Amino acid sequence: MPAIGRSDLRRVLGELDDPKVFDILALDPSINDLEQALVVATGDQDVLAKRGRDVLSTAVRIAEILSADEDDDEVPSRAGPDPGSDA
Repeated sequence: MPAIGRSDLRRVLGELDDPKVFDILALDPSINDLEQALVVATGDQDVLAKRGRDVLSTAVRIAEILSADEDDDEVPSRAGPDPGSDA
């Protein structure tokens, strides 16, 4: 099987920043891993379960890489109250 490249990642997962591309490529994923990771990242792993398919560990790791920024976005700002608020 040929190695997965940046163009494969873009085709299956969309645009990704370089650190994510490098982290994913380091896992030496298959196209199947990428497709499963997309399903897991969107929260639709039940689709795979209904088809009797187990989610591969590489796919889970890719999904974690894809969602890493989402966890950072949920951290509340410590800049203090909005200058226009009464707080």
